[in-house]
Amino acid sequence: MLRHSLRLTVICALVLAAPILAANTRARAQDNAGDEDRADSMQAPREEPQPIPADGSAGTGDPSLADEQALQSEGDNRPEAERDSTDPFEDPHEGYYFVGLMYRHIVAPKFIQSLFVDGGTSVSNPGFGAQFEYRKDNFSIIGSVWWQDFSFVGPYRAAGDPEGDTEIINSTWSSVFLSASFLWSTPLSDIFAIEYGIDVGLGAVFGDGVRTEAFSNDGGDNYAACSGPGDPRDTSGVGYCGSPSVADGENGEHYGVVARKWSDGSGSVPNIVPWLGIPHIALRIKPIHQVQIRIDAGFFGGFWFGAGLSYGI
Repeated sequence: MLRHSLRLTVICALVLAAPILAANTRARAQDNAGDEDRADSMQAPREEPQPIPADGSAGTGDPSLADEQALQSEGDNRPEAERDSTDPFEDPHEGYYFVGLMYRHIVAPKFIQSLFVDGGTSVSNPGFGAQFEYRKDNFSIIGSVWWQDFSFVGPYRAAGDPEGDTEIINSTWSSVFLSASFLWSTPLSDIFAIEYGIDVGLGAVFGDGVRTEAFSNDGGDNYAACSGPGDPRDTSGVGYCGSPSVADGENGEHYGVVARKWSDGSGSVPNIVPWLGIPHIALRIKPIHQVQIRIDAGFFGGFWFGAGLSYGI
């Protein structure tokens, strides 16, 4: 009987204690949860990485920025376009060399000669030669070696002398020049450019000038060479074809007398003549990188016109 009473007492105690134990367990669980929440709240918030949009705008929301960035990146990596080997383009900071041939034609009109002598005749003569050119930054230096014809036949006398002193000058003169041209350029395009500058040089004189007394039967500028003293064709009565011939440099008549050069002893014909082209104007045409054509003109004691063809080296 006693054992049954003890058993019953234990069971009753357990039944009464169970709710209390359950309540204590729930309270401890709630306390633990509160402690964890407080610990989490004390830690700094952690930012989660934002995903990059599929349009590549890096989160800006502006797809055009992504397009510009892509184009810039593509431009940075794009190689420079290569020029064709015949492209006439010239880098202004690079030097270019050309060799070629030139032609020059000189025209000395009578009205220009009349500024220095009486009489005269219009002269038109060709010349040709070779050129070497260096160009950089739209500035060219051209060295030329060329032959120029100065032959002519015409009546001349010193300014102010009487008409009876008129002589026919039969010239076979020519000159070989060594000259330099300094030309600045204004490009119109890669192919065309306007050039302007000056020429300077010296030339050695070759050939002879033969002096012969002349007469005019019409009293005008239509003169003919006398065949000798007293030429019967001279019917003017002025007495053009006078006394016998004297040497060059002596006062008197000259019949077939060769004019002396300076080197022959105080002659009147120079051995060296200057070349000064002011101005020198040209049109440069460069159809391809290796070839250039120059059409030019200038003035020096007359007008001259020319052309040149050069090849790049």
